[in-house]
Amino acid sequence: MNIAIYPDADALSHAAAQYVVQIANESIVTHGRFTLALAGGNTPKKLYGLLASEPYSSQINWALVEVFWSDERCVPPESEDSNYHLAQEVLLSKVPIPASQIHRMPADEPDRDAASLAYTHEMQRVFGTNQVPGFDLIQLGMGPEGHTASLFPHQPSLHEQQRLVMPVTVPKPPPARLTFTPPILNAAVHVLFLVTGADKEDAVKAVLEGEYQPDEWPSQIVRPTRGEVTWMFDPAAAGKLRQR
Repeated sequence: MNIAIYPDADALSHAAAQYVVQIANESIVTHGRFTLALAGGNTPKKLYGLLASEPYSSQINWALVEVFWSDERCVPPESEDSNYHLAQEVLLSKVPIPASQIHRMPADEPDRDAASLAYTHEMQRVFGTNQVPGFDLIQLGMGPEGHTASLFPHQPSLHEQQRLVMPVTVPKPPPARLTFTPPILNAAVHVLFLVTGADKEDAVKAVLEGEYQPDEWPSQIVRPTRGEVTWMFDPAAAGKLRQR
């Protein structure tokens, strides 16, 4: 586990952009492409904007990038609540990535179980496997109650071991979502958490320095078996950490 604290959200976002560029290029050199799963929420918006602009955008060969999402709200893709909409507006529409390599989570489909299975099959098709795909990088955030993706405290999704994507109903609007489950999060080569704001400081302390209680603090469940986790904080989010 790597932990870094930056002076402010701007410095954190630039560090995150440099990190994404590094992992993208390492992945492309190693196996010819970069597989990336994006997060939702407001924290990564600055990162996405940086990746769409210089000096970062030209450092990634976007023709070799495959983009997915770790969770999605069950809203139309043009909705302001859509994680896809944010990334498409701020990043993906501004870089030369083929449309066929942008894999939107079909959370607006009425049959959410079928949509979850369809997204699983789409990932497996792209990765060329019928097993659990191993993303080069999954980018995540964390909420004040310790949730990540759309895995919230005390929900059955935390114990899911068969499905890779599943529908959930969460205590935060909009409640209906699709989310990655623990098996696919823990198959990643790299996981990057971006966490900002004083409202996260109790969760940060509990997740990183507390007992292992993933039902209370779902972000603790992200422990890739053959990968690494990097946490990037601003000072407010890291305010209660002992090791600073």
